[in-house]
Amino acid sequence: MRVATMRQSVARGIRSGALVLAVAALTAGSHAAAEAAFQFPLGHGVSTGTWAGSNPLQASIKVENKQAPLYFAQWKPDRSYVEAREGARYEVKVRNTTNQRIAFVISVDGVNAINGEKSRLAASEPMYVLDPYKSMTVKGWRRSMNKIAQFVFVDEEQSYASRTDQANGDMGWIRVAAFQERQDQGGWQDDGQIRGQSSRDGVRPQSAPRAEPYAGNAPQSNPGTGWGGTQNDKVHAVDFDPERFACAQVVVRYEYRSGLISLGILPQPGDRTWQRDNGQFGFALPPPR
Repeated sequence: MRVATMRQSVARGIRSGALVLAVAALTAGSHAAAEAAFQFPLGHGVSTGTWAGSNPLQASIKVENKQAPLYFAQWKPDRSYVEAREGARYEVKVRNTTNQRIAFVISVDGVNAINGEKSRLAASEPMYVLDPYKSMTVKGWRRSMNKIAQFVFVDEEQSYASRTDQANGDMGWIRVAAFQERQDQGGWQDDGQIRGQSSRDGVRPQSAPRAEPYAGNAPQSNPGTGWGGTQNDKVHAVDFDPERFACAQVVVRYEYRSGLISLGILPQPGDRTWQRDNGQFGFALPPPR
């Protein structure tokens, strides 16, 4: 895989006051050959793949540094699903499939991953920015311009949203909303340099409120995203003026395996009906005496 020049930056909206971040960039086209086919039992009407979304933005999930399969159910075309494993770290890779800069708000459990506040996926919220055909990885809750707290799957009661009294109806949801750049900026051009925040903005970026890492062993219920270990992840400020409304949204739902079985995404273990429907033979059993 060829790695493009890394450009790590943060952008602030000119009129909206939105903080926008852009992290390590890779050429989006280089990922095409990495698309993988996952071979394992699925529920009826379910397919699998690596990337969710199309233009102008796509997203994929890695769990413990391994590509996780996304499940696509015919009866839920507005989202994909991924399996959560308690205690496992995960990250969200996002890529720009267009020849223009785009910005995106990422919401995890209904909370903006940059400032740790409830998200409405609005243009006024903190967001990341991607140059044309570039990709980046969001690895956790942003603590500062230099560090993040890793995303980690925990039980819902121990999630960052719950522990900061922000639990809401989006628990178990990852949303990435894309915003196009306004074109009436008076001829501003990107000269390839990192552009800092203007002093006239009068607002400094705020990191997500701190929560201590979860280290409990509570029984599984439904998953949420916790506040994991600290990792270096540097960003800088650039200017970006987003359109008022998002132009696209990628949605990924995560559940423990038991939850995916309940939703019909994965079959029940040893489901003979599924085996019969897929032409698989079971073992011969001795007849009753």
